[in-house]
Amino acid sequence: MCGIGGIVLKQRSRVDRNHMMERLRAGLAHRGRSSQGDFADTRAALHCARHAVIAVEAAQQPLRDSRNELVMVGNGEILNYKELEQQLPAARTRPLLPGDLQVALEMYAEHGIGALEKLRGPFAVALWDSQSGELTLARDRLGERPLYFFDCPDFFAFASEVRCLAAALPPGLLNLDEEAALAFLGLGRVPTGRTLYREIFAVPAGSVLRLGTQSFGPRHTASLAPVSALRSAPASQEEVDAVLAQAQRRALVADHPVAVGFSGGMDSAAVLSAALDGAGAAAVITVYSELSPVTDVNLRRARSLAPLLGVRLTEVPFRMPTVQGAVDILNSTLDGPAAEPLVLHNDALHAAAREHSAVVVGGHGADEVFGGYARYAALRAQEPAPTKHWLASSAWERWNRSGAWHRFVEENAAPHLADRVSASFPDPLEKPFPYAWAESSDPVLFGQALDMFRLMTYDNFRATDENGMARQVEVRSPFFDLDLLAAVYSLPVTERLGTGGSKPLLRRSFRNTPLAGAFTEPKVGFDDHFSYADWMAENWLQFSAAITDGPLKGTGILQDGALDNLEHRDWRTLWRLFSLSAWLRRG
Repeated sequence: MCGIGGIVLKQRSRVDRNHMMERLRAGLAHRGRSSQGDFADTRAALHCARHAVIAVEAAQQPLRDSRNELVMVGNGEILNYKELEQQLPAARTRPLLPGDLQVALEMYAEHGIGALEKLRGPFAVALWDSQSGELTLARDRLGERPLYFFDCPDFFAFASEVRCLAAALPPGLLNLDEEAALAFLGLGRVPTGRTLYREIFAVPAGSVLRLGTQSFGPRHTASLAPVSALRSAPASQEEVDAVLAQAQRRALVADHPVAVGFSGGMDSAAVLSAALDGAGAAAVITVYSELSPVTDVNLRRARSLAPLLGVRLTEVPFRMPTVQGAVDILNSTLDGPAAEPLVLHNDALHAAAREHSAVVVGGHGADEVFGGYARYAALRAQEPAPTKHWLASSAWERWNRSGAWHRFVEENAAPHLADRVSASFPDPLEKPFPYAWAESSDPVLFGQALDMFRLMTYDNFRATDENGMARQVEVRSPFFDLDLLAAVYSLPVTERLGTGGSKPLLRRSFRNTPLAGAFTEPKVGFDDHFSYADWMAENWLQFSAAITDGPLKGTGILQDGALDNLEHRDWRTLWRLFSLSAWLRRG
């Protein structure tokens, strides 16, 4: 992971590019402390703040291809780069400069956009062709690594974080996107392609955008094949086993051993087992409740499994911070507001991991892939019903708020905004997405895909990337591997969810191991040991004042009186009001 950014001047531009690039470099510095690198010609300037993981000493950015035709800056890793290197023609490998992104650049130089289809791993890249005067931006299919852009008649600018762009731009160019802010409050995410500023946009996941010499803005050049198109036939269970093992090996690609976040559950145990089968783990980190360690189920489980795996735990106590402490974490480590307070716990894990490695690998995403959540079993068991009905009646808040989106707008949006929001954002699920075709034939697959390709993109991918970079650690999970997703999602629900215990396809990986019968207790989430509602109640005067006395009311996006009687709001909505207020105050 790195921080990338750049500016491309347009014809007869009068802007001070050097000054803007100075501010952009300063803004990106926290994302990569290994090295800094720049490229500039008469039109384009590119910068990379590198967080080195692969070819730590030898690789530097910006990168040039072997024929000196293209320049690239990139954020992320190409985890299958060794296989791709074998596909390069000899002319591009004599000599081949070290690093995974160098292989990706040579592949792109040789095959064009089609090369991006072969990349596996999280990435966001920018490629400059000085001969054609074209800039190309691309992101991985899941959108694990962020990339944003600003366009105006004088110049085009891009960066890994919105706040880095905002700091680089001349003052007075940005305005709050009221519709996006309301969507954050009601849905816990910002619509695809948008940000909280009307003038800054996100490169959509799996998209390739290109800016040419005569372009007034970037044009959408291509979309990478969706995950649902990566397989033409269902996988066998043996294929799933093989693809899972491959995904685990890919997630461990690094010059030095990685740290592992270990909760004692099946997901993180699978990751830890794979790490121990490889180069080992730099540290095995368990974050637990400082206030109730005796009743912390995850700590108990991690301690019981550690001897079976032959590892020593690094135990990290955590307690909810003060209200001001929460604001400080949000504003110092995140680009935008957080929809879930889980970011506070993740911050403790990431800070501890950096003491041991530049990479921390965890088990996040396994439940969405292997169907581990109770909501999937409940959806499978219930009678067929229209999607909007089971969303609205779901016990899970993310599904519930999607189903109740239009009611939220009606009850909370300012009158001048309500009709605009309903017209510009009529479908809170933003269909189509991969596997959306299964809405009627396999509602569970539809729900899993909704979680993976829509609901995880904002807090899970975006916030994890930002907080990890602020804490100087790259965060990975093998369960976001594209080939693994395609294999598991190709199976019928009877094989994905099985008939016995939770996640039968993942459980198979523990056959003939000391952990074969270890996972019999109900799943316990990392944040199940903390009552956010109690934390808010205990700090109510300061917490509520952060909302009512902040700049949120002045935005005019909410109805008069919407911030009255906050004590009647559910804690999740309160958190989003609090988090957005903190972001507005920072801005």
